[in-house]
Amino acid sequence: MPASGSSQPIQCFQAELVDTAFSPHRHSVYTLALTRRGIQAFDYRGATRHARPGDAVILHPDEIHDGRPVDETGFGYAAITLAPEHVSDMRPGPLPHIAGGVSHDPRLIAAIGACLQAGEAGDGDPAGWSHRLTELVLAMDAISDSAAIRPAPDRSAVECARRFILNRADRAPDMAELEMVSGIDRWRLSRDFRQLLGTSPYRYWQMGRLDRARALVENGHALADTAYACGFADQAHFTRQFRQAYGLSPRRWQTLLASPRRPCTIVQ
Repeated sequence: MPASGSSQPIQCFQAELVDTAFSPHRHSVYTLALTRRGIQAFDYRGATRHARPGDAVILHPDEIHDGRPVDETGFGYAAITLAPEHVSDMRPGPLPHIAGGVSHDPRLIAAIGACLQAGEAGDGDPAGWSHRLTELVLAMDAISDSAAIRPAPDRSAVECARRFILNRADRAPDMAELEMVSGIDRWRLSRDFRQLLGTSPYRYWQMGRLDRARALVENGHALADTAYACGFADQAHFTRQFRQAYGLSPRRWQTLLASPRRPCTIVQ
């Protein structure tokens, strides 16, 4: 299924195979998949590979491969496809190449998972997809055997982007806007931002917005008013984002803060 319409560079789909096998074929795009059930065997670059639940499968453009279950229970996976030109537009140097076809790298698995989750939820936010694409390519580059040259991070550019993000409470900053205010391309900005601040520009904006919302919740503001004031689509969207960040719903968070504190006795 498309991640958010055919205009998006990332497309999502899922499949279950029990008594079916893929014959040898190749694609013009990157295919990155997460195995969700069973074990998949596939021949790729001269060897038989196996992908188990939680593993990432990375198939490069124009590389011949097949795919088959190892037993009668079959296997299931969810995958994204990514056109190589979108990677080249963002990343200097050669396309990232990840040897072996299977990866256990947590950052890559998380980046693929974030794309799949957004695609399955029907998320159509262009800014969100732009940042997910950047995070995915950064994760690919980090484990690539053809890594791009990495200069020292540009602290001034990152600080310009950070200040711009802090002043943008109404909506997520677009990567084109961040390029303009920072003076460097989105590839380097995203890499440098994570290196210096430990997260992506989009995640930095998300957490800033949630911090503002949490402060309103803690001061007793109505959840619907808080969601509106902080730019969430609706209260349900606000609740989902809040729970993902803090582990509790905003209503539960508010209830706990309002509860009388019980004295704690330390027994030595």
